[in-house]
Amino acid sequence: DWKAVRFAPGRDRTVPDDRWQVELYDLAADPGETTDVASRHPAVAAELVALMRSSWGPQQERDPYGVRLDAPEFVVPGATYRVTTTFGNASAVLWTGAEVRLSAPRGWRVRALGRAALGRLAPGGTLVTTWEVTVPENAGGTAWRLRATASASAAKYGRLSFTAARRYTPPPPPPTGDAFLSDLPWLKADNGWGPVERDASNGRQAAGDGTPISFGGTTYAKGLGVHATSEVVYHVGGQAARLTALVGIDDFSARQNARGSTIARVAGDGRVLFDSGVLTAAGGPKKVDVDLTGVRLLHLVVVNADEDTGFDHTSWAEAYLHHA
Repeated sequence: DWKAVRFAPGRDRTVPDDRWQVELYDLAADPGETTDVASRHPAVAAELVALMRSSWGPQQERDPYGVRLDAPEFVVPGATYRVTTTFGNASAVLWTGAEVRLSAPRGWRVRALGRAALGRLAPGGTLVTTWEVTVPENAGGTAWRLRATASASAAKYGRLSFTAARRYTPPPPPPTGDAFLSDLPWLKADNGWGPVERDASNGRQAAGDGTPISFGGTTYAKGLGVHATSEVVYHVGGQAARLTALVGIDDFSARQNARGSTIARVAGDGRVLFDSGVLTAAGGPKKVDVDLTGVRLLHLVVVNADEDTGFDHTSWAEAYLHHA
């Protein structure tokens, strides 16, 4: 008949128990939970808090039900990807004739690398299938969709059908010549605070309203300004040879406070090609010179190097793409 609820300050579950707010309700006498009685029954509250602590886990696993489609965040022309479908029976009855199909836009190649059909799917069982999906070089259209369709029969329910889909926006075309990244359209721009700033060190708009990018008093006309954690993704389509840049905590952030520290990375098609190590204003920027031969998706990533996120403004100065 007891119900306890506790709240972590600032959503930080790692703080000591005595800093949490704890409420206790007697459901037998107060089913509407109108009166907190934790102060009257501290031993009960402490017992239930201990139970909460011992029961906590990082995630709640649920039995799969229906079909789930796990696919890459982006797909681009000319590339091949692995996609996984999971068809799960979380009911209490046997399913028969279980099968999964994966459809893609016209002209794409889809091939199952494992079993896509199963005679019997027991309660709690799953049918996991990996698929190879190839996007043609000349893939067109204004929207792309992968669609998983799963079906099975159950004596109690008849024929069951489930679907799951992943939609993609076709990427902008790759660059046709040498270019500054700040002059190219991006496929994705996530930023810890505000928009990604083009050719400005800091500001509330995407371009032109902030102080110029500078490191140690030296100003750079072109670049990208970001707040960690950030990720900017470009479609270069295998047409780039190199990326050169300077990356670091810029003078704008250093003037606010010298404590800022971040780590910058360049990745190509999911593989890390450059890691700056810890960047600080005192340590100055790091030179970036990365081979991009064959890379289709270029990722610029900045993460915090410490727990102080207030002074982490970082700039990619003179970020220049050398065409293949």
